[in-house]
Amino acid sequence: MKGNVLSVDVASRWSEELQRRVVAGTLNKLSVEDWNELLWRARVCEFKFNDVVLEQGAIPGGLYVLTEGEVRIERQDHGRVLLYTRLGPGSVLGEMSFLDQAGASATVMADGKVEVLFVETHDLAQLIEADQGFGARFYHSLATTLSRRLRATNELIRGRF
Repeated sequence: MKGNVLSVDVASRWSEELQRRVVAGTLNKLSVEDWNELLWRARVCEFKFNDVVLEQGAIPGGLYVLTEGEVRIERQDHGRVLLYTRLGPGSVLGEMSFLDQAGASATVMADGKVEVLFVETHDLAQLIEADQGFGARFYHSLATTLSRRLRATNELIRGRF
């Protein structure tokens, strides 16, 4: 995975921009200070059209925050590829694997030029351990996101029957 460490000025600019992008979305419970802490630990990774960001079954070893572009969420099922949804900036990827340490439930594909922040699991765990407030806000955000996605999936399934 291509990646580089963020400079202080870039991290500060991104923190403010990401805060605006995710106010109503994923990780929306995090403060500006929380974002700064995440950004200090993040690597910037870039992908081009049809690059695999996260492969079904793989354990990602961290969490991805989509900062630019759009991704497709696809799943291989009995030899067929099913498109589940598309996600844009501010979305978190790999959150289920982060929580249960199991392989990714679907493949995430770049749908054009995509940029993500990648924070390794052990860095997140250290941050959560060091700051219980961060941990509470982080897990509350993930729970809200997973609930929203489960509701959307339920609606999708309901529409098929």
